[in-house]
Amino acid sequence: MIQIILALIISFIAVFSILPAAIRMLKARGICGVDVHKPNKPSIPKGGGFVLLFAIVTTLLVIIGATTFIEHGQVNIGLLASLVSILMAGMIGLLDDNLDFSNRIKIIMPMLASIPMMALNVGTTTMSIPLIGTFDLGIIYPLIVIPLMMTFIIDSTNMYGGMNGLEAGLVCINSSAIIIYLVAKPLLNIDTIAQNEMDAAIVAAALLGASLAFLWFNKYPAKVLPGDVGRLPMGATIAASLILGNMDRMAIIMYIPFLINFIMYLLYRIYVKKKGIEYVKFATPRDDGTLEVVGPFTMYWLFPYLSKKITEKKNVIILILIQAIIAYTAVAYLLLFMK
Repeated sequence: MIQIILALIISFIAVFSILPAAIRMLKARGICGVDVHKPNKPSIPKGGGFVLLFAIVTTLLVIIGATTFIEHGQVNIGLLASLVSILMAGMIGLLDDNLDFSNRIKIIMPMLASIPMMALNVGTTTMSIPLIGTFDLGIIYPLIVIPLMMTFIIDSTNMYGGMNGLEAGLVCINSSAIIIYLVAKPLLNIDTIAQNEMDAAIVAAALLGASLAFLWFNKYPAKVLPGDVGRLPMGATIAASLILGNMDRMAIIMYIPFLINFIMYLLYRIYVKKKGIEYVKFATPRDDGTLEVVGPFTMYWLFPYLSKKITEKKNVIILILIQAIIAYTAVAYLLLFMK
């Protein structure tokens, strides 16, 4: 339990202490992007997610070092695989930020981040899916389920963003839900926490601490944007934690809004192609700060489409609250009814 708290504190302090200097550095070097959902279209530093990546990796290395040299214990190989996968996701994000990959490459590239988890066969091959049942997938799990699961979570985390505080806020909810679930199991006498679950909680805590600190600077009005170098590691860290802790049921419920957003996006692309019209990536801010969208084609366009009174800040709050309801309901359901 101490390791979980330590991971959260270390990652929070790392981001909160380093990010202000990183913001100044990015601004001084002209590494900025347009904050498109503001009427005045301000230019703010982008790519600040590298600090979040650094904090997560550093935190996990500290925990691994403490286990090795202080406790003289053996580090779980799954934790090492998670560390490498997160680093690979960060490298892919950094390349994307600088090379601007096409949409097809953007979707496929995150699959590379799953290789360490595949190679070391992290997780258990037995899956429990709501309304379907429990079954053993054998070799199909590491070779197919892990890469598909990681790729989807990384891609959907990247796609379900673009507004001040949205990505970081959603990640805070999801990572905190994982921690609450794993910590509550032994407290409620449901089950003792296994080593792989402890590792999953540590990974989630490292992400939660870093994301909370990042959210302070990324919330409306944002002082920094994460970039793909931040968004992809966010997704990879969540995916690694879910796989480490064998939380397939949690993953399925938690990522329903992300799946809906992904499907809505695909339908929009098909609609644009069939109609022969221009694809619009962002909402258009009105003079009063409310958002105008071309249709309900993504989760973050849904409420601005239904109401002309939705601002960027209000939209983000609504989406985070929806995710909180789903994620914490999933925790309660799994703890109370899926013992």
